[in-house]
Amino acid sequence: MKNYIYKTLIAHLFGFLALILTHILWSVSAYGNASSGDTGIIIFWAAIFLILFYLVFVLVPKKLLENIARKTNIYIFSLGFAFYALLAFILMIGWIFLNSTFKGVFLDAFFYGLTFGIVFHKLENQNKKLRVKDFALLFSLPIIAFFIYILILPKLFPAFAFKIVPKQTKELILKETFRKFKKGDDFNELKNALPGYFVNSGCDFSKSALMEDFQYSLVVENCRITKIESGPRKNNKGITEMVVETPLKKE
Repeated sequence: MKNYIYKTLIAHLFGFLALILTHILWSVSAYGNASSGDTGIIIFWAAIFLILFYLVFVLVPKKLLENIARKTNIYIFSLGFAFYALLAFILMIGWIFLNSTFKGVFLDAFFYGLTFGIVFHKLENQNKKLRVKDFALLFSLPIIAFFIYILILPKLFPAFAFKIVPKQTKELILKETFRKFKKGDDFNELKNALPGYFVNSGCDFSKSALMEDFQYSLVVENCRITKIESGPRKNNKGITEMVVETPLKKE
């Protein structure tokens, strides 16, 4: 049983990583960015429902899944498990989305199952049992990839990450980027640093936004920034004020 848990947990985590990637690609395709597809919310709730899926639909039919994996090839098993995961998702919560336009969740469930099937089939048909160090290595890979996506990518490549990270991370990039610009800077540099954010803005406009704990005010004339203020929001006796921060020196 322990070896089965090792294999299925590894497959489960790789499947979860595939689900995240699938939802990012679908969100960017459907809405232009990951945050508009509620990627952060999907990651949170998918993690919860996948625990239930694992406990009920993976651990309980242990012998059945092992026998099928040994008697079928990887293509049949992985495709079959993809539809198995999709059906389980529909039974648990997917029926909520059947009449909505938010169809990406069905792709998420399918590709989770497909990836799970591929990984589990390969592990199950090995001639050796997984050792603890093998399990630890394989189990850590998707976790490392997830933290690179959430923490490291936005720090090292914020412009690239801006369209593919969840809303909370996207707002952090927005805050840090605004703090690097000052009056007189070229607006196109700000626009390129936040791809997709200033859509059809032109070179003469004003824009402001209020977020949960941050706000900004921006005025652009002839593609030059003539006013830019940003900072955290401060609530003073019911009046929300912006604490203007000094721009950071651009790297």
